[in-house]
Parts: sequence; structure tokens; C-alpha cells
Amino acid sequence: MAYTRFVIISHLRSGTHLLRTLLESHPALVCQSEVFNSDDPQLPYPLSTPTQEILDGWVYRDFGPEVSAAGFVVQIYHPFGLAAFPGIRHNPAWGDIWSILQAMPDLHVIHLLRENGLRRHLSHVLARKTGQWHDWDEDRLGQVTHLHAPKASHSPAGPRPAVALDRDRLEADFREVEALHAAVTRRFSGSRYFQLSYEQMCADPETIGADLLAFIGLPPCPLSPAVSKLESRPLAQSISNYPELHAAFQETRWAHFFED
Repeated sequence: MAYTRFVIISHLRSGTHLLRTLLESHPALVCQSEVFNSDDPQLPYPLSTPTQEILDGWVYRDFGPEVSAAGFVVQIYHPFGLAAFPGIRHNPAWGDIWSILQAMPDLHVIHLLRENGLRRHLSHVLARKTGQWHDWDEDRLGQVTHLHAPKASHSPAGPRPAVALDRDRLEADFREVEALHAAVTRRFSGSRYFQLSYEQMCADPETIGADLLAFIGLPPCPLSPAVSKLESRPLAQSISNYPELHAAFQETRWAHFFED
């Protein structure tokens, strides 16, 4: 292909849609969503579809000369489940996605992390509880690449509930995500590799966007995402048992997640 191939590797509730829609606001870039999310009931192909067939047909396909870069999002646990969130459907048939990506010549790897694991976990719990996963800019929906069309808006109709988080499940999630991100770093250490955090992206999207375009090899262009943050409350207002959790984690390496 004449265009640059890239992949965004992250963990859910870490800003992947914020990042991919930010990049896709560049007129010469296409970024598909989570093609190996085996827990998505609306995938337009069966779970038995070979991994390479999905890549060839839905991601790295033939584009016109106007496309200079194409990529997609894969979460660090795809296509499997998560121990901290049992019940997520998994599909071992797509497990070869990681070896295929490793063997892909000239692949540009964008590794997105969320520094605050507590806020990431809270976002996941709230999304599953409320069904509100994204807040789309309705005017931009037609400009974003989708496997299937999302609803016009997922913005909350009113105040989101405060939730109680389980201490053991929270620690299990912290450990699991640490190990998954470490595996990504080891796996792609020899690749063209760019690491950034959700917090950096939110603090300075213009600089991060410019740096990523340069990494991919595209000319500068004003960028803007097509989604907005759903949660901006202090942790103590979002987590009903925050004081107990704050005390329980003070002597751990995750104490700095409790920032309020």
C-alpha cells in the first residue's frame, strides 16, 4: 500500500475514541475502530472470520490517492476477556493479531496509556452501569469511520450516579492492566513506537496532535476530536466509598491515583 499503516494500542476507557477521532480529522488519514472487539454484538462479520481477512478488508484496504495513512484501534486485551471484568466475550481465533502486527513491516505503533488507573476503572464501571460509553459530536458522526453507526448521541441526560467500587476488584484491575501494558512495550520495542498518555492528550491536544502527525509522516493540520469527556466530577463525588478506598490504598504504589 502507498499509505502509512499505524495502530493505536490502548485499554478501554483510556481515550482511544478521543485520539482516533482527533487524528481522523486530518483529511488524509483514516482510522477504523475496534475491529477485534469480540464482545461487540454488532460486528459486521462473524467471529470465525480470519484475522488477516479483517485487516485486509476493514483496515488496510485499498484507498484512493487522497489517503496517506490508515490505522485502527486494538485494546491491549483484545480479542480476549478481562479477569477484573468477567463476562466479556473472547475469541481465541483472533489471538494471532499480536504476532501479525509484530511481523508487519513499517507499522507505526501508537501506545496510549491512562496514567490514573482509578479514573479509568471508574469510567469503565460507570459506562457499564449507565450504558453511556461516548458523548459524540452529532455534527461529526458522518466524518468518523465506524464498523457500525453509533447512536446520534450518548451524552448523559442528567447527573451520573455515584458508585461503590470493590477494593479487591480494583487492585486486580490495576495489576492486570499494568501487566498488559508492559507486554505491549516488550512486544513492540523494535517497532516505530510512540507512547503518550490520555492526560497529556487532554492537557495539550494541539501539541500531541502535531507530534503524532509528524510521527505518522503527515503534514500539519488543525485537529479536533469528535467525542467529549463524560466524567469531570472529583473522585470523591463519583465514588460513594472513596474515603475507605483512599485509606486502603495509601501504602500501595497506586496511592497517587487518589488525587482528590
